[in-house]
Amino acid sequence: MMNKEKRDFINALILPLGFVFLLWAIKILENISGISLSDYGLEPRTIEGLRGIITMPLLHASFSHLASNTLACLILLFGLYIFYKEFATTLFIIFYLISGIAAWIIGTSGSIHIGASGLVYCLAWFHIISGLIKRDKPRLAFSLIVIFLYGGVVWGIFPMFQSSPKISWQGHLGGAITGFVFAIYYRNRGLSIANENEELEEEISDDDPYWQIDNSQEEEEEEEEENKE
Repeated sequence: MMNKEKRDFINALILPLGFVFLLWAIKILENISGISLSDYGLEPRTIEGLRGIITMPLLHASFSHLASNTLACLILLFGLYIFYKEFATTLFIIFYLISGIAAWIIGTSGSIHIGASGLVYCLAWFHIISGLIKRDKPRLAFSLIVIFLYGGVVWGIFPMFQSSPKISWQGHLGGAITGFVFAIYYRNRGLSIANENEELEEEISDDDPYWQIDNSQEEEEEEEEENKE
């Protein structure tokens, strides 16, 4: 029988792997067909561009662009389903939509935005801020790992630090704002891992605390042996 930790680990991988598989399937089909889907990205502040709220994270300019987002999506979504498993899917949908809406609002008119970077920034900022707020060791450690691996999420929201004018810093900023806001909003949502462990330890100790073990029988046996002597 599979233990709870292994089951949670496997369940936390299902959606991240499925999402990444979808991204690669779309790019491979696009490459095979020879049809570019970039025009179906997000065009800020246009009615037609609203479809990009759904399509933007699914489309990438190249395989290298997609590869740069793949590992980040896997790690950050995995963290979401490990630490917030009770409502991780709800958070994922919220992040997906709201980060796109934010990019649609603040993006430059006439530009088209594609790529999952906005979602990556949203997830990264959510994990970082949540870890600092909740301050339980596993989440805090994960937030530090995110900072170490993706410290660029701090600089990526500023246009002056972009290596290319084609990089959508507005999408990054929209994602970062979304992650930050919802980390604050959900700061009291869910039981922290530290509290779960403490409650488990309390249950174990309450069931049979070592200081309440009945030693009376052993003491009686010792007294009988002494009397015999």
